[in-house]
This record gives sequence, structure tokens and C-alpha cells, in this order.
Amino acid sequence: MGVVLLIIGLVGLVLTVASLIGLDFGGLDLDLGDSGAGLLSALMPGLTGFGLIGGGLLTFTDDVSTGVALLAGVVTGLVMAGTALLLVRWLWRSGEELPDVDLVGLPVRVVEPVSPQRLGTGEVSTPLGSRQVTITAESELPHNAQVRIIAKLDDRNVYLVERLPFSELDG
Repeated sequence: MGVVLLIIGLVGLVLTVASLIGLDFGGLDLDLGDSGAGLLSALMPGLTGFGLIGGGLLTFTDDVSTGVALLAGVVTGLVMAGTALLLVRWLWRSGEELPDVDLVGLPVRVVEPVSPQRLGTGEVSTPLGSRQVTITAESELPHNAQVRIIAKLDDRNVYLVERLPFSELDG
């Protein structure tokens, strides 16, 4: 019975890791890492804790009864499942707390050159820190050019930029 519980725990561990990193097995897409705080987010760590602790106690110790090993496995599984749910809930809520920053009007440094037919990358400083954005322009802009965001295009995360006047390049 201990070996069966160990196998259950190892299957739970493999599925937990697979859901965290997102794996693709041929035509079967196993991408559960971004699925939210659903049943699998708690079930897999709980199954891992139950199987590994219960099976480990039954297999590797001689003085523990089956009931005590199963109880220890259930308690460990519940603690791990609860911890996983709390962690996913905290991560989900922390993502909602980030404010939206309006980037229109902010200066940008061109990181990847941009032209009218080619998207580039720019680095913009916001109150939350520096971040890179996808940019386009009506003229060619070389690496390290100083520009300003003048508009956000549609609902995409692409910003239209223009060169800064010489008076604003220093300040």
C-alpha cells in the first residue's frame, strides 16, 4: 500500500510541476499554470502531500500504523492544498493592485530601431519603474533616439512615437 501512495504522490508532483511550467505533449496541451485558483491548483499539491507523506511513512518506517500514516498524509495534503490556494489567491489579488499608467506624452529611449514598416522597442520610465514597450513611428528612428509617445494604437500595446524637439532632449 505504501508504494501505491508513493506513486500517487509522484504523479501529483509531476502534474504540479507540469501545470506550473506548461507542457505540450504532442497534440495534448497541458497548460494549467495560468488557469486561476481552480480545483487542479489545489488538488495536485494536496495529492502530492498525501501520497508522499502517507506512502513514505508506510514504506520507510516500521513502527507507524496504517491509520497514523494515512492521517498524516491527509493532514499534509490539506495543508499543502490550502497553502496552494492561498498563494494563488494572493498572486491573483496582487496583480489587480497595479495601477494603469497612461504612457501618452512620456519620453522614450529607442532600444530597437523603428521604421514605418517595422515595429521597434522603446524604454519608458514610469512611477512603477522602467518598462519596455512596442513602438512604431512615421519615420526611421535609430537606437538610443529620444522620442515621445503621442498615441496608443487601437487596443494593442503598440505606441506611436515622434522625435523630441531639441529643447527637450536635455531635460
